[in-house]
Amino acid sequence: MVLDIFSIVSSYLQYNILQSIQNDEFVTEQALNANDTREQIVAILYTIIFITSTVTFIQWFRRAYYNLNIRAKTNHTDGWAAGSWFVPIISLYRPYQIMKEMWDKTTRLIKVEDSNYLDSNTTVIGIWWTLWIVSNYIGNYVLKSIFKEQTIETLMSSTIADMVMSILGIPLAIVTVTIIKNYSSKEEKISSLEKQKSIL
Repeated sequence: MVLDIFSIVSSYLQYNILQSIQNDEFVTEQALNANDTREQIVAILYTIIFITSTVTFIQWFRRAYYNLNIRAKTNHTDGWAAGSWFVPIISLYRPYQIMKEMWDKTTRLIKVEDSNYLDSNTTVIGIWWTLWIVSNYIGNYVLKSIFKEQTIETLMSSTIADMVMSILGIPLAIVTVTIIKNYSSKEEKISSLEKQKSIL
């Protein structure tokens, strides 16, 4: 989230420089070099953090699905929970289906032992997936724009897209953390109920 905020500021500064060039205003070479250096640093940090957080999340996702599979029959394997993120077309909907399955089946397992259990709203899963798909689409646009002819217009368009992606990244991070925390609390709840049952 902090990097997204920094990226928004950096992209905004770059957009102002591009606007100045488009309007035939004088921009110093020092300002151009400083902008390039700042953008490169943001890109490197963003790549490192994106890869790290993606690997960490998918590991958690796979393990959570594995844990559910021990307690209830799941529609897929835990390997597929990890692999579905990388398969074209299927990656557009299967991770969402698996997350929804995890949420619903874990809730049902808890309610078998505790009928008074109140489940949190699953709307957050839909919001999470919508933000992810939109952000991913914009990210692909920004990536493809790198290989296009570098005109002022294309640079301005990709800079705006980069700002939008970073803006979406903030609520996406918040929603993702919310889902992980809520689902983890479900796992803790069901584990606690199982321990109580074994004692009885």
